[in-house]
Amino acid sequence: TNSMTGTIHAFDFLKAKPEKVPLGICAVFGSERFLKQLAVKHLVQSLNDAEDPDYAATFFDSGSCDWPDVHDELSTRSLFGGSGPQIVVIDHADDFVKKHREHLEDWLNPPPPKIKAPPKSKGKKEPTVEVKAPAAPKKPAAKLEFTSLLILIVDSWVSTTRLYKEVEKQCFQIKCDPPLVGKSKNRDDKKVIDWLRHRANVEYQYKLSANGAQLVIDLTDGEFGRMDQELQKLALYLDEKGELSNEIIQQAVGGWKTQTTWDAIDAATEGNSGKALELLDHLLRGGEHPLALFGQISSTLRRFSSATEIVYRQVRNGQRPDMANAVKAAGFPFWGNELAANERRLKQVGSKRASQISQWLLEADMALKRSHSKEEMGRLVLEKLLVRLSSELGQNK
Repeated sequence: TNSMTGTIHAFDFLKAKPEKVPLGICAVFGSERFLKQLAVKHLVQSLNDAEDPDYAATFFDSGSCDWPDVHDELSTRSLFGGSGPQIVVIDHADDFVKKHREHLEDWLNPPPPKIKAPPKSKGKKEPTVEVKAPAAPKKPAAKLEFTSLLILIVDSWVSTTRLYKEVEKQCFQIKCDPPLVGKSKNRDDKKVIDWLRHRANVEYQYKLSANGAQLVIDLTDGEFGRMDQELQKLALYLDEKGELSNEIIQQAVGGWKTQTTWDAIDAATEGNSGKALELLDHLLRGGEHPLALFGQISSTLRRFSSATEIVYRQVRNGQRPDMANAVKAAGFPFWGNELAANERRLKQVGSKRASQISQWLLEADMALKRSHSKEEMGRLVLEKLLVRLSSELGQNK
């Protein structure tokens, strides 16, 4: 039987077809709301043969229920839920867990029943002779069999708590964070690419190349909900062979705003501040917020900064500067001729300006979040950043 216990990442769970899912409590935790929704839907469908998952479970919001309500629901058979176990889902359950932690712990691991002492008899006590019975052999505690499942959708799920440990030991839980490379804090784009390609194939019936999947990640800043929306939209752009070119993906996903942002950066790296500011004005008039634009601009400029640091490291190690490998290692997109194009842009920026980019981005970020948080002031921050980038002198002020 294909069963599961412990902690499993959403990517692995969504690909699984478990024949037996442990009942009791399942925690669906992490920062990615879209992955949580997919995991809960897949979990409910794995346990229940009801055609509509919405009718196969009872849904509560954390603020609209208490433990007695939830416990009663877990103990009641659903009239519409098919042949599976009773399923209760509590969304935004952080406050519920905080308030009812002991109830949840005791439900998973009930405390031994308390035995009342016999009432004291009145009158003269008869002498008693104590006879010690032989000690009975200890039997291992029988594992509690659950007939229903409580799904807790939470943001925070601390691994040091008793509840976390009990759920991991007896039941299972689904982690819905972006996958990371080893023990680092860097997103594992290889795993995200595999997930995107699998989802495009299974959900939307087309093949997405690895380069195309990387491009979707780059154009959406790795936002899972938006990536899925774009996958769905790209199904409308398939050519006669059922394929997608990188140019089509860029046009369909990025749209004119993403392309215009890249053009503004391109103009700045070429020293054309006038054109860069004109394109920035076009974006702001088109409804783009300065903070959103800064996110797109800074992600590219940070790569220039990283590539420059890699070149400096090569020189310090006595190696010949290899700008092509530095650009690749800095994480620039590798589809089309982007690596060569960004190598050219990095040469135009020059080491003097590129070495100051990190400081410029820090100052711009602080200004946008504090004194220049209003849109009209945010424009000044972005204009200053583009002028600095386009200046041949790499001015410090």
